[in-house]
Amino acid sequence: MKKLIFTLLFLAPIIGFAQTLKEYRASNGKTYHPGDTVKVGLGSMPDGNFKYIQINELIPGPPRRNSSSLSARKDMSGSNYVIKKIKNEKQMSSGAEKVIFTIRTGGLPTCDIWIEEAIAACEVTPCADQKANTSPQSSVADELLKFKKLLDAGAITQAEYDAQKKKLLGQ
Repeated sequence: MKKLIFTLLFLAPIIGFAQTLKEYRASNGKTYHPGDTVKVGLGSMPDGNFKYIQINELIPGPPRRNSSSLSARKDMSGSNYVIKKIKNEKQMSSGAEKVIFTIRTGGLPTCDIWIEEAIAACEVTPCADQKANTSPQSSVADELLKFKKLLDAGAITQAEYDAQKKKLLGQ
């Protein structure tokens, strides 16, 4: 009985601070609804994993956002996932509001995406960088940077990067 009361007392403040949304217009210009898909970009952490896409534990406990053990792995990059729920959550510590998408990953646990932070870090596409770089002309430096990001993410090999670099520099 004590455990039940403790659980209710713990969960009541959390539930009270979340509001489910039917749609959300994000800073990347897209309007998202539950059932839509969201495309995952590249992880923004040094190891290629995600900072703003967090795996939900099967057994809920106290929220542990930004814990590296809950970060989604880099193998999610480039995939599309269905949005299960969109919620506006008020953070207890700061009082700030965050919009969080819960996505189905195909496995048992779901993931939460802190959508605005993920867009800013290009963990979700289209992202802030892609929106700013919509000009049809891209410089050699932009192309080299794109290939460097792919190399750092492990999407291409060093040999492929070197070949593209030579091609872009006209060597």
